[in-house]
Amino acid sequence: QSIKEEYLMANQQVANFEKICNVSTPIYCPIEDANGNLFVVSSNGDVYQVHENQLDQMFSTAGQPTGIVYDAQGSAFIADAAHQAIISQSEIEDRIAITPLVKDYEGDALLGPNSLIVSQETGTLFFTDSGPFGETNLQNPKGSIYAIDLELNDLRPVMHGNLAYPCGLCLSGDETRLYVAETCKNRILRFVQNPAGVYHASVFYQFSGRYGPTAVAMHNKGYLFVARYDFASCSNDGIISVISEAGELVTEYIIPHAPEITGLGFSKANENILYMTEITNNSLIKILVNLKQLS
Repeated sequence: QSIKEEYLMANQQVANFEKICNVSTPIYCPIEDANGNLFVVSSNGDVYQVHENQLDQMFSTAGQPTGIVYDAQGSAFIADAAHQAIISQSEIEDRIAITPLVKDYEGDALLGPNSLIVSQETGTLFFTDSGPFGETNLQNPKGSIYAIDLELNDLRPVMHGNLAYPCGLCLSGDETRLYVAETCKNRILRFVQNPAGVYHASVFYQFSGRYGPTAVAMHNKGYLFVARYDFASCSNDGIISVISEAGELVTEYIIPHAPEITGLGFSKANENILYMTEITNNSLIKILVNLKQLS
C-alpha cells in the first residue's frame, strides 16, 4: 500500500489511516450522533451503526440512502435518492418510525436528495438535491440546495435548479457559512446569509484534475477537508484536499487504492480522527489528521 515519496507533490502526504471494515455494497456518509456513535448508510437501503469494527444494521429505508444526520434530540434525517425525499426517523414506544419529511418543492418532485447537514443553533436542515449520480451534470445543471426550518416545516431554496451535481455540504464552526461541493464543475461553493434568509453565493475554491469534489468536512480549527473523487479507471489513489478559511490549499492527504471517496466526517470525541467512506473497495476508513501541520 506504499506510495513512493518522490511521486508526491510538495504539499502532499500519505495519510496515516486504518481500514475499519469492508462491506459488500457501497456505503456513504460516516457520521456520529450526539453520543459519539458512528453510523454509515448503504445503497441497499440499510442504516448501520459501527461497533467494534463491524456494521450492525439499525433499520432500513427500503430505498437508496446516501446521507444521514442526527439532531440534538437523537432523531435522524436521511437523504434517500430512491424515495426522492428527505426522511425522518425516530423511536416511538421502542418502535422505529420512518416518515417522509420533504418530497417536493412548490409541487415539483425532488430529483433525489444527496447530502444533508443540520444547524445545531437554529435547527435548520440544509440538503443538496442532485438526483442519481450523473443526472445533473454540465449538460443538465438542474441541481438545487434547500433549507428546511424543522420547527416550522418550512422549505426554502438556497440555490434552485442551476447546479451541476451538488453533493456534500457542511457548515463552518460558527455556522455563518455553508460550503457545498458542486461535483461536475469541480469546485466548492460558499454561501453566506446577509441578512437572515438571503444567501450570497461565491466560488470558494476551484479545482482542476480528477472528476470533482463529493464530500466536505469542517475541522474545528476552520480547515475544510474536501474529498476529490475520481473514477478507479482514471486514478489509483484517493485525495483529500485541505483548504484554509482564506480559500488557500494547505495540504493534501493521499489514500492508496481508494480514489472513489463518497463521504467524510470528523469524530466529535477526537478532533484528529477523520472517517471516510469509499466505493472502490466498499470500505470505511479512519484517518489520523496531523494537527501540527495545520496550525
